[in-house]
Amino acid sequence: MIVSCPECDARFRIDGEKLAGKRLTLRCAKCRAPFKVELPHRGRSAAPGIRVMVAHTDRELCGTIGGILESAGMECLVSHDGEAALRLMDATPPQVAVVDVALQGLYAFEVVDKVRRRPGLGGVKIILLSSVYNKMAYKRSPSSLYGADDYIEKHHIPDDLVPKINRLVVGAAPATVPAPAEEEQTGKVLSSREAEQQSVDYIHRVNEKILSAENRQVDSDGELSDMERARRLARIIVSDIALYYQERVDEGIRGGNWAELLEVEIQEARKLFRERFPDERIQQARILEAAFVDLLERRRSELSL
Repeated sequence: MIVSCPECDARFRIDGEKLAGKRLTLRCAKCRAPFKVELPHRGRSAAPGIRVMVAHTDRELCGTIGGILESAGMECLVSHDGEAALRLMDATPPQVAVVDVALQGLYAFEVVDKVRRRPGLGGVKIILLSSVYNKMAYKRSPSSLYGADDYIEKHHIPDDLVPKINRLVVGAAPATVPAPAEEEQTGKVLSSREAEQQSVDYIHRVNEKILSAENRQVDSDGELSDMERARRLARIIVSDIALYYQERVDEGIRGGNWAELLEVEIQEARKLFRERFPDERIQQARILEAAFVDLLERRRSELSL
């Protein structure tokens, strides 16, 4: 279980199973401020009964996310392309859908639009999942979410996904049952320094799995040609740009000047694409440019232009 210092937001991991039902006093290793934590009784999940659909092409990444959700007491449904995700939601409506912005078959903005129009799915909360695992490439908040309720970047999945789901469904993490008498930090409780390190280690382990999943999408796996892997990366890159710059994308489509409005982002995209696929044969195929054209045409259709 990860807890945060209320003073400086430093995060710590403590053994929620062993200490279930206790009220603890911890001291932050970073700012030294003491703070109290109440742990739920064993068997009480952070968000019981919430059904979440995860829509992402990579099966192992879906499994990693599913493990995080199930450890919080949530039910996880999985789909690997846009149309299948819609059919699954029709058959078994979730309360929350976590949708990769570069999902095969449908872009995220198409999924959101179709979900919002579908009978029985109007109440589904949608979290868009940023595709490029790069903490620096597009480090900014989206200007809009195409009607989705929230978004998350890959490296924040281990620590932020469950709280986001809780906030969307119940407004906050559900309250725990009253704890017994308060217990001060003892030898049974991890020291703040040890707890902080375990939190870092946990997040690092999960993020390694997430990064590995992204690499599988675009690196050689013995099944896809170089061209197909390059096309997959190009779709991922333009999908992330569409997430972070919806207003400029839509303005550029309407005005016919999208290349000018997104000049800096296009240069970033070309740099990232060339780093992963420096082969001139692939560069000359103008795969990234074709991905931009496909995105713009499909968004133009969504806007009825």
